[in-house]
Amino acid sequence: MTSSWQVRAEIEIRRRMAAGVTLTAPTEWDQWLFTIFPKHFTKSFAPRHEQLWKWIDDLRPGIRPRPFVGIWGRGGAKSTNAEGATVRVAAKETRKYSWYVSSTQDKADQHVDSVGAMLESSETNKYYPRIANRLLNKYGNSKGWRRSRLRTASGFTIDALGLDTGARGGKVEEQRPDFIIIDDVDELHDSFALTLKKINTLTQTILPAGSTDCAVLFIQNVIHPDSIAARLLDGRADFLMDRIISGPYPAIDHLAYESRTTKNPEGLPETKFYITHGIPTWEGQDLETCQAQINTWGLTAFLKESQHEVDKGSGLWSGITWGHIEYQDLPEFVRTAVWVDPAVSSTDESDCMGISAGGITRKGKIIGLYWWEDITTPEDALERAIEKAIQVKSTHVGVETDQGGDTWKSVYKVALAKVMERYRLKLPHEKYKAMRWPVFAKQKAGSTDESTGHAFGSKVERNAKMLTDYENGNVIHMSGTHLTIEKALGRFPREPLDLADSWFWTWHDLRNPRQVGAW
Repeated sequence: MTSSWQVRAEIEIRRRMAAGVTLTAPTEWDQWLFTIFPKHFTKSFAPRHEQLWKWIDDLRPGIRPRPFVGIWGRGGAKSTNAEGATVRVAAKETRKYSWYVSSTQDKADQHVDSVGAMLESSETNKYYPRIANRLLNKYGNSKGWRRSRLRTASGFTIDALGLDTGARGGKVEEQRPDFIIIDDVDELHDSFALTLKKINTLTQTILPAGSTDCAVLFIQNVIHPDSIAARLLDGRADFLMDRIISGPYPAIDHLAYESRTTKNPEGLPETKFYITHGIPTWEGQDLETCQAQINTWGLTAFLKESQHEVDKGSGLWSGITWGHIEYQDLPEFVRTAVWVDPAVSSTDESDCMGISAGGITRKGKIIGLYWWEDITTPEDALERAIEKAIQVKSTHVGVETDQGGDTWKSVYKVALAKVMERYRLKLPHEKYKAMRWPVFAKQKAGSTDESTGHAFGSKVERNAKMLTDYENGNVIHMSGTHLTIEKALGRFPREPLDLADSWFWTWHDLRNPRQVGAW
């Protein structure tokens, strides 16, 4: 039942609107949200929400803020806050042109549709009629109000962009986007190659299109170990480098649960999982709500979607505790090696290229120095490997040559010539003449190698040989790109396997130098 004061307040609001009196919304963001969007924001806010809204309210025209990366569990009001933030910056006029980016155009359209509903709500119209009303041309027709684009009478514009369609539109009247929201870009069944493709679209198309003061908000749960969110969280992502990390925040801290078998209404045994302990991180997703989500989604989905539990593998490497060493603490090496596990093309469907570098000490300790994986051309992979070999002073670059050994030798010649030319242009003549260039080495894995007489078995067999050395504490990783190999080994034997295999060849080379055939 509506109280009398609410009726009187509504009458007063209508009287003021009829008289042309501008209503003033609350200044503080939380009271503002409760007032403007009472149906969307009904619970008090968690510290993570407060952190985001402080970032939103600190935005100033002409000043680029640090990107905000929110790693929040599903059910934690990620999108509701991101959509509300779009309306907030439009109302405060701290930003003029926004892109809302999702994995698909349809998802992005849905988010922009939700923003449109917020903008057109009666509450928004009471306080901000210029953003609640559509921008019209001189004929009185809307200049843009559809699922993929909204343009308000105040001049604020928001476009929906799907990573599957790229950056459509690009500019509005020569204006670049000054607010980019990246929401729901990861999908549960994304392949490794598709994730890399999404990253390439973000870093080569979406982010470079932003204005000099562009504010970037990334909001996502960690949906799988190699997702974009996971890479931003663990440091593997080489973009949004000055990011503010908010999270990872699960739905429940210190979660404990148990299975109970009871009889369903038909008298048949039924096993369900029940929460026995935990501290909710937000009152809007309390234990009762989480229990209902477990019942509906299933326990596995809840643990992944709301708790970020995506790294609990049961593979060969699940029991290994990684050892690390800092660059400044590296000992001297008696030998170093760089190896490439190649792919034969650079299309989206290709296997990845894997590059690994390491060294062995006088005491027989192997230290991994560098790891890299991506989809690229064979020539680019070898140029990268040659550059790394020069840096770590390796005498050779090794390539697994199960596919086209002679071809890889030819590609190596071309790649080496390009690297040599770059060094010729940047080094003094005498120093250039004194350079010693890494030579091509090869190894055949699939059957007996005609040049070495050795066969190495399947990828799993090879990986298991290296695992024993780790278990004995004889292999450690230099901090830097270490997470790249640790994630690759953690997912083994799930694809892609290229980086894990390139690291095997580096390890094998360092342990068994006489079994490596150099050209």
